[in-house]
Amino acid sequence: MKRRYDYDVLRVLSMLGVIYLHTVAGALRELDNTVLWNFSNIGVAFATPAVPLFFMMSGALLLDEDKTSDLTFLFRRRLPKVLVPLVVWSTLVLLYTVLQGDAAGARESAHRLLNTPVVIPYWFLYALVPMYLLSPLLRQMTSRMTRAHWNYMMGLWILLTLGLYTVRSFVPDAWELTFTEHWTLNVNFVGGYLGYFLLGAWLERWERIPPKGVLAGIAAGMIALSIFGTRWDTYAHSAYSDRFTNYLTLFTMLLSAAIFLLAKSCLRGKEEKGKLLSLLAGVSFPVYLLHPLALGLGERVWGRVIGLPAPGTIPQQVLFYVLVVLFCIGVSVILSSIPGVCYAFTGQRYAAACKSANLFALFRPKKRPNP
Repeated sequence: MKRRYDYDVLRVLSMLGVIYLHTVAGALRELDNTVLWNFSNIGVAFATPAVPLFFMMSGALLLDEDKTSDLTFLFRRRLPKVLVPLVVWSTLVLLYTVLQGDAAGARESAHRLLNTPVVIPYWFLYALVPMYLLSPLLRQMTSRMTRAHWNYMMGLWILLTLGLYTVRSFVPDAWELTFTEHWTLNVNFVGGYLGYFLLGAWLERWERIPPKGVLAGIAAGMIALSIFGTRWDTYAHSAYSDRFTNYLTLFTMLLSAAIFLLAKSCLRGKEEKGKLLSLLAGVSFPVYLLHPLALGLGERVWGRVIGLPAPGTIPQQVLFYVLVVLFCIGVSVILSSIPGVCYAFTGQRYAAACKSANLFALFRPKKRPNP
């Protein structure tokens, strides 16, 4: 599959956004440190679309590819690329838990592995695997759908999943049942997240994209709403609120869609001149898998070196975040460069990694064009 410049940019930004979301999770629940809280809140507003964009890119690519309909290809090639690294990294997390003296907790997590991830960030893969399982059926269905049927399907998701969820989040408790659909009308797609998978494929088919100024305005408006709305809601209730940043709200969907279309409008068709972007995009999956462990180890080292349980100032938070990002990228690139290890930890075959996502790809002389 040919690399896409716009998707590589979105992958890297989403990778950085996911790490930031989990880096500042603790700071957002410490309301006493107002300066650090406000800084973290602003960062979260920009990083919130990271996970939806990952789902959207997966849907856009898979539902536009003929091989997606092939069940043999799904079970021999595509699904193992996700499941093998998930099992390997989950095992490492369990071993780390044992080494921290919590063998009982590790055993409990192992028993619940089929329905509960060993660390919270891995929920993304527990949602992605069902999407992969459904992708051959979705490919067969969507390849034959007219624009009207696409609009109808996405309208159902936007109205009955995102719309009702958003309204329920803000109405008084007495009105919550009024905006809850009867169980026989439940058309949620995998908790609503498969909607993002389909949203990416839907937007990918748009031939007429709204003007860049309109898209930028929507994105800026949703970010501002997230910043000020979250601050107001959190301090009004003395507890962190995600009513403006939850993935199943209309706010997050609009922000994610605007960014996706902006990338399509501004970056589609461009080619990367260097190798760094493709390298970072190529290791985005192992970085995602590694970052929970890196954060845990980082917090322990931080506590010993600095003497504080977590970064307490803006410079400290930025430094901690940068160090975690660099560590995750460095380890992922090294793992991608080792034959026999590459696939287990990254989901990429070694030969493919050598083309764009490891040390050999980074330092390989660039081919000169034929005269």
